[in-house]
Parts: sequence; structure tokens; C-alpha cells
Amino acid sequence: MRSRRLRTLLAFALVLLATAVTAAYRLHHDARIWTSDSAIYLRMALEDRGLSREEAKREADAFMSATPEAKIPESKDFYGPHTPPFYAAQYELFRTRPLYPRLAALLYGRLGPHGMQLISAAAYVAASLVMLWLLMLLVPDWTAALGALAFATAPQVLSLAALPLTDELALLFWTAALGAMLLYLRAPRPAVLVAVLAAALLLTFTRPAAYLPFGAACGVLAVAWRAGESPARRSALALLAVTLAAGLAFAAYSFAVHGPGLTAQLRWQYDWQHTVHGFGAGGSFVGWYAAALAAALGLLLTVAVYRYAALLPLVLAGVGLRVARRADAALLVGAAAGALAAIAANPLELNRTVLLPLTPVVVILATIGLDVLFRAARAAAGGSEAGDALAGSPDGYSPR
Repeated sequence: MRSRRLRTLLAFALVLLATAVTAAYRLHHDARIWTSDSAIYLRMALEDRGLSREEAKREADAFMSATPEAKIPESKDFYGPHTPPFYAAQYELFRTRPLYPRLAALLYGRLGPHGMQLISAAAYVAASLVMLWLLMLLVPDWTAALGALAFATAPQVLSLAALPLTDELALLFWTAALGAMLLYLRAPRPAVLVAVLAAALLLTFTRPAAYLPFGAACGVLAVAWRAGESPARRSALALLAVTLAAGLAFAAYSFAVHGPGLTAQLRWQYDWQHTVHGFGAGGSFVGWYAAALAAALGLLLTVAVYRYAALLPLVLAGVGLRVARRADAALLVGAAAGALAAIAANPLELNRTVLLPLTPVVVILATIGLDVLFRAARAAAGGSEAGDALAGSPDGYSPR
């Protein structure tokens, strides 16, 4: 027991050290990277500190004008008195993302705008540690540490580690929601269910992504209902209820602050593409949407494999999916389906709305697959049948 505890502590120390060093490097390396989205979050943070909308925009514009972002031809006019209408409209789309700018407002007095970058860096480290804890539910400690480091160095995760955007914070809460849901499948206690609800709410008010935990819960319910097992059905219904509650809370908040609907978001994307890139000129909104959706679906796997070298993780994830516990596999497949469904709401942004939330799902399954291969190698070296390493409980993989 003592050696097991020591291994666990060493694994956490390793991941903490590696990700803290990486976060510090990214904070230095990416210190001057600000985007048009960052400018909106900065304005929201300034408003949370008590500035009027006009004062917040002037102060944010003054800061952004000194960044490289203001020299990019496409965005140089964003930060001044004559803001293009489509960019002015984007501010309203972010009304339903209050958590990140609120945290930035709390840090603003000491750190100024750079507190936004620190939040992302801290979330990056925390998400990696949560991933380690999550994987320890499934595989031995050192394999879990390897999986957590793979997660921390995944291109989609690493590139956002210190940027002034909501994505890393949302990834932390999404990973925590996955971990809490996997834990609930093993220990269906009210306290764990509360943790699922808390993680889902934090995720939803960081980025409007209530569909992610809801999709995961739907996956569990579909398999439990088909199996006809009453305890499994009750657990699945409880997960569905709390994730639906998070979605309803977001809907109520969005209604209260006059947040945008799906049609308004898609219309903004169309206006942006038409104004900046000339896409859709002379065509209808429906025609543009159909073309954008087809292009996104066609590019998804190509981008994942070619740009991010994801073929090997996908193969390992396939192995992990084959041997995972039935309920775990259902939850992760449902989570992946939820992430893929986001293409319909935003066919222009694959990296942050689709590939990023898919990353923890792929890493979890790939780490299970990697552990299976490790076990098979040990079994073969010991003279037993390598296939025995693939054998688990009747319900699927049983690594621990």
C-alpha cells in the first residue's frame, strides 16, 4: 500500500513539474499573442470591474493597438472608433461566456490584461493533473502519467496553454466532467453526482458546450437501456438529469442576458466570411452553410491526421474502445458524438470546437489501448499467451 501511494505521488509530481515548466515557457513564448476574441474577453473583464461599455472598449482598444494583432490587415480596424459591424456584433455572441472574464476581472488589479494568460496557463496545468487522476481510475499509475503527458503535449492543448482565451479553462472543466462521470459509473453516490453537475455548469458558463456532458450521458443511457439492467439505468438517468439541468441553467441564463440563438451565431459566421474573405458572395445563406458544413466534414479527419499526426493515437484509441468497459465505452462514444455535433453549429472552427474537446476522449481510450499492449508484451515475455492480456471482466477491460 505504501509503495502504491509513493508511485501515485511520484506520478503527480512528474506531471505537475512537466506541465508547470511547459506553462511557464508558453507564458514567455506567447506573451504577445492576442486575438480579436481576446479583445472581447478583455472588454468583458473591464466591464466586470465597473467600467461602462464605452470605457471598456476604449481601454481594450488602447491595449490591443500595441499588440501585433493590430497590425494584421484583416483585424487592424477592429480596435478603433470605426469597428466593422460584423466584429461589433461578435461581442453579443460572447454574452453567455461569463466565467473566464469574471476571473480575469478579479486578477486585473494586480496583473492587468496578462491575468487572462495566467488563467489559461493554470488551467492547462490543472487539466493535465485532472487527466492523470482520471486515467488512474482506468490504468496503472505510470501508464496514466504517460497518458497525461501525452494529453498535455497534444497540439490542440499545447497551442492554447497560455493564450488569453476561454478554451483551456473550458478544457479543464470538460476533463473534470468526464472524470466525475467515469467515477460515478463506478461509485454512484450523490456527492459524485454533485461533482458532475458542478463540472458541467462550470464548463457551460465558460463556453456554451452543455452538449458535451449531455452527449456522454446519452451514450451511457443508450447502452444501459439496451442491457435492461435496472441499477445501470438508474445511474444513467441520474447522469442525464444533471447534465440536462446544466443545459437548462445555461438556457435560462442566455434568455436572461439576451444571448444569441443558433441562427444568430450562424448568421454572424456567414457575415464574417462574406465581409472578410468574400465567401458566399452572390449566394444564399443556406448555400453557404451547406458548403461550409460539407467542407468541415470532409476536412475533419484529414486535419486531425495530417496536421496533428493523430493516426497512431486514433489506432490506439480503437484498441482501447474494443476492450473498455461497456459503460465507459458508451460514455466516451457519446462524448465524442457530442463534440462532432458541434460542427453543425460552427462549421468554420474545427480546432477549438471539435478537435479540442475530442482530445481527452481520444487520450483516455488511447491510454487504455496502450496499457493493453504493455500487458500483452509482459505476458508474451513471461511465456503466457499474449491474448490473455486482453482478457478482462465479462463487462470489458479490467486493468487494475
